[in-house]
Amino acid sequence: MSTSKAFVGRHTRYPDLTGKRQAEGGKRLQGEFPEGREGTPLVTIITVCWNSAKTIEQAFQSVRNQTYSNIEYVVVDGGSSDGTVALLKAHEDLIDYYVSEPDKGLYFAMNKGLELARGDYILFLNSDDWYELETVEKLVQAHQDSGSDFVSALANYVDGNGHFIRVQAPSPFDAGVDFRMPLRHETMLVPAWLYDEFGPYDTSYRVIADRVYTAGLFWKGYSHSLLSEPLLNFSMEGVSSVNLDQLYEERERALRDRYPSMSVMAMRDLTDLERVSPERLCEISRNYRNPEFRAAATAYALDREAQGHKAWQDIDLNAFSPTLKPRSVNNQASAAERRATDRRPIPTVSVILPIYNAQETLSDCLNSLLAQTLSDIEIICIDDASPDGSAAVLADYARRDNRIRIRRNEINVGLGSTRNRGIALARGTYIFHIDPDDVIPPDALKSLVEQADKDGADMVRGAFMHEQLLLGQASKAVRKGIDPSESPIVNTSLAAHPDLLKSTEGHWSYIYRTSFAKRVFYPEDLKMGQDSIFLVQALCRARKVSVIADVVYKYRANPNSAMNVFNFRKYLDEIEWRYRAWTELVDKGHRSLGEHLLCNYWNMRFFETLDSRFDATQKCDFFRRLAYTFQAAGNGDLSKTRNSALSSYFKERLNHFAKIPARQKKTAQINDTLRIAVLSSSDHGGAGLACLRSVEALRARGHEVTLYTVFPRKNAPYIWRVPIKSAHHAMGIEEETLRSSWRRMGVLNRQEEPALSARELFSKTGSVVDPTALGAVIANADIVHLHWVVGMLDYDRIAELLRDKPVVWTLHDMNSITGGCHYSEGCTGYEKECDNCPLLTGPSDLPHKAWKKKQQAFAKIKSLDVICPSEWLAGCVRQSSLLGNRQVHVIPNLFPSDDFEPINKIVARRTLGLPLNKKLIVFGADSLDNRRKGGDILRASLKHLRVMPRMADVEVVFFGGSQLDLDMPVHSMGYVNDPHRLSLIYAAADVFAFPSREDNAPQTLIEAMMSGTTAVAFPVGNVIELIKHKDTGYIARYEDAEDFAKGLVWALAAPRSQEALARGLRSHLVARTHNDPATAVARHLRLYQEILESTQQPPGA
Repeated sequence: MSTSKAFVGRHTRYPDLTGKRQAEGGKRLQGEFPEGREGTPLVTIITVCWNSAKTIEQAFQSVRNQTYSNIEYVVVDGGSSDGTVALLKAHEDLIDYYVSEPDKGLYFAMNKGLELARGDYILFLNSDDWYELETVEKLVQAHQDSGSDFVSALANYVDGNGHFIRVQAPSPFDAGVDFRMPLRHETMLVPAWLYDEFGPYDTSYRVIADRVYTAGLFWKGYSHSLLSEPLLNFSMEGVSSVNLDQLYEERERALRDRYPSMSVMAMRDLTDLERVSPERLCEISRNYRNPEFRAAATAYALDREAQGHKAWQDIDLNAFSPTLKPRSVNNQASAAERRATDRRPIPTVSVILPIYNAQETLSDCLNSLLAQTLSDIEIICIDDASPDGSAAVLADYARRDNRIRIRRNEINVGLGSTRNRGIALARGTYIFHIDPDDVIPPDALKSLVEQADKDGADMVRGAFMHEQLLLGQASKAVRKGIDPSESPIVNTSLAAHPDLLKSTEGHWSYIYRTSFAKRVFYPEDLKMGQDSIFLVQALCRARKVSVIADVVYKYRANPNSAMNVFNFRKYLDEIEWRYRAWTELVDKGHRSLGEHLLCNYWNMRFFETLDSRFDATQKCDFFRRLAYTFQAAGNGDLSKTRNSALSSYFKERLNHFAKIPARQKKTAQINDTLRIAVLSSSDHGGAGLACLRSVEALRARGHEVTLYTVFPRKNAPYIWRVPIKSAHHAMGIEEETLRSSWRRMGVLNRQEEPALSARELFSKTGSVVDPTALGAVIANADIVHLHWVVGMLDYDRIAELLRDKPVVWTLHDMNSITGGCHYSEGCTGYEKECDNCPLLTGPSDLPHKAWKKKQQAFAKIKSLDVICPSEWLAGCVRQSSLLGNRQVHVIPNLFPSDDFEPINKIVARRTLGLPLNKKLIVFGADSLDNRRKGGDILRASLKHLRVMPRMADVEVVFFGGSQLDLDMPVHSMGYVNDPHRLSLIYAAADVFAFPSREDNAPQTLIEAMMSGTTAVAFPVGNVIELIKHKDTGYIARYEDAEDFAKGLVWALAAPRSQEALARGLRSHLVARTHNDPATAVARHLRLYQEILESTQQPPGA
């Protein structure tokens, strides 16, 4: 069965957002909706077209002739004028849904098609292409047989008359996707869940969004299988019409996003990729020293070789490696050796063995590998320019066993580069890492492979023995891993088993599926912690991890090993790898693990050695860097360091070395005291409260933060009322008098503009604030931080107020990028100049004038960075004409985690006097008459709910000021100002209903989830960042009251079950992590520092 998704299928009929719709039709409008069936999933085919009357009937006929029986067909037309619409109407018996209206380009229309798709699988068919008869049937069967995430096929290339030119040459789905599109996008059969998980096409690209999308699928770890027969006839007619300037511009942007530190000249050469020579690509790869780029470059080079391009024959992959001295890219002997190796049978396991000065232990290691009961292995031995006799030992073993492949680094490059070279050389189905000091039991690889094969896992971990070698003697070995009596843990993940990262020791106790391992790389710029970062990244990305109790590795900590010889650089890397791990883990939603590794995963013996070995200046550098890192991660007060001995040590050393002057201080540091002036119209309400929380959190970190507001409610020394213009000011001014003046200056009303039809506030650009006086008050600030400033900013005199100060602006709605509206209600006029505003039903140039005034004002702000609490709003800002050229950062609003906690439902209900034996729906009722808030949809949903099975015992709980007339029992909680009582209300309910049509970062949704209550919502604002469909909540089809009701039924189906409890706890953890105060403050401080560094203005200057 097709189900409601966060993105795919959220519309049954596409809403008319342009007012220029030409036609809409199809079988859906007659009530026909095909569904997926057991064994015959529903496939949605989407055709995007514009003026395609000459070719589209051939596409129609190929869909009609498919042998597969369960197809849904959706056509999105861009407002054709050549007869295409008439053909759509003529084929209504074939088309499930079509719509014809102007749109903003190909990928916008493709996303529209995805939003309309109800199938289990999705295909795109161009209007001038056509399928073979069995295309859909073969693709579905290939997906079911392969076990891959998605599949594709080859294509016949044809000319404009349909004459055959050639069959598409196959290209592998590998790292080369950063340079070329390896798949025929129109044959990619992609499950709907994958589109939901990965999201829509990036419509800021006009030419290569499909290639950028496919590259993202590769690097995110999705698997692909190719059906090696042509199932599509692809017309080459329109290929030559591509705008080359735009193509090169988009290529450069995509590369810049992937490889931001690459030189300008290298980037420029790569955008004209067809002209890049093998020598130039190799030169860029060696100079850039990035393992991801090297993998992409070598994959592209091999693909060009396979395609038969003359200049790319006999490629020597060694030339790309920084481990070897520069050499010719074309080397016949090296290429011949590579091809001979490739012709050998693929081994089950590639064992990667990096070697440096391992003469004494290498034989034991190799003997243990050659004694494996799983003999189908290759052993890739890479000598990292060892000066001892390691090379002779390797040569002796290689003469006796051809499974040993020897490579030598001509330059000592360290473990990261060496292991990456081994991964690049690996041919096996699996990869296993081993260090030359260590050995493995005879059945180790067999046990790991059997479990990986059985589970289809990305990674399988076994237990290991840890022993210390001192004076040539081994200490008693300690076993680490799950208990021998335990059953294997099958296909888990880091989210489900955080203990996988209790320690970063043991990357070599895992076996890795090679297709997965070739997308995760060891850092090459670190001397310590490369394996730890690799393991963190691998576990963050792996979707299937299994754990067995068998001992698969014997680790021998050798004090003479290169890994255990420390210099000062390695000590600094111990901080760096932990910070990178913290960043990766926080980004992937594992904050507590990141804090464990950064703030607690230290050994006191490490610091004892530091104290005894290095001088005061070096220790000063180390502890200053540690302090900076702790500050950035929210551990400046050491509250995240749980170990009391470690905490005491950190406190003493950080305090001591903070008194030693830094040798040179060139730029601002996060732990300098910043003076921040924050402007917000109020310190209460949704935006005002978010602003106040931010101010107080920054002050708690020791910064001088003052909030200037028109309407202060909290009495605190750091909250000041702004200077008011004399025209609005009188001694003893009353709040209501000032509020009336503020409304007159800042808010448009229907008396002034009878044509106003906006659902929300519509603002003007007037101000009650004296900019000169306020400018003088904030003159000493390092940063001016704006929040919701309606009625505050005098746009004509903005330079007077800001005085060239760096400005950060946190947006709480769309007003800053529009000519007055706070939510555009589907209008995209803000992307241009806000002409012909649909929220003013009569002719009015007021929005355009306001837009123009803002444009002129913003141009006077030299340094302006924008913060958005949601990706949705950030996307709007990036598309806007007013702020689209500014840096946009996504930082969720911080939220006090202590105020809202999961509470036992029975306790909550008894405390509030609510029934214990009913299913309860909760929602906020302050604004149900506001159409944007969706009160009408909620009422309609509850009507649907009442007639659904097993919903007779449902009652409603609401809080707020509205009076509700619902045909079901209700419990009104009234206004609630106490957050603890509000948390009780949320916790007492079984589901929170959030029916808003438009929103940014709704506070009530966060509050409900923090309280452990599952939510049902539409995909608006940050909802899709917080709710995973049918996991932490239900995302209903947009504006679909019946589907919203189905979501409520889903949440209410078994409210007392263990699954419901677990779902509530997952909701709490997601919301808590997403809005974590420490993370938000750290991101703010990092941004402030970057701004001050770029403007060369240190704090206090």
